Amino acid sequence: MKRQLDDVDRAILARLRANAREPLSALAANVGRSRSAVQERLKRLERDGVIAGYTLRSATPRQAAGLQAYFFIRMTGPLCARIAPQIERFPEVQRCVSLAGDIDMALLVDVEDIAALEALRERIARMADIVTVTTAPILSVHFDRR
Repeated sequence: MKRQLDDVDRAILARLRANAREPLSALAANVGRSRSAVQERLKRLERDGVIAGYTLRSATPRQAAGLQAYFFIRMTGPLCARIAPQIERFPEVQRCVSLAGDIDMALLVDVEDIAALEALRERIARMADIVTVTTAPILSVHFDRR
């Protein structure tokens, strides 16, 4: 049975968003609970799918790859659930979300250079039921709360 998140759960999640490598003892002290209590909460949050994993965020993400962009996709109909597994096969696609409104889907892509961006865009544009792909290269990131 999944429980609702309480203030302590939210505090733990906020601290982990800021630093997923914070030692358990420091995390426990900062949320005012024992180490074992926080460890049990973390297990529950993981089991319930609230925490899906821990990841690395580079301080200099642009050193890892040359270019990030968004692809805004329009389809012939409400096909996101069918198209998303096909999109997932492209390792350059970092994020895929369904949208309401004129745009059906948005992709965040990470590629080496403009030639790779163009090649990926063409492969996606040729997929069945894709009407348009609008490309928006990212010029700069002012902040990222993920």
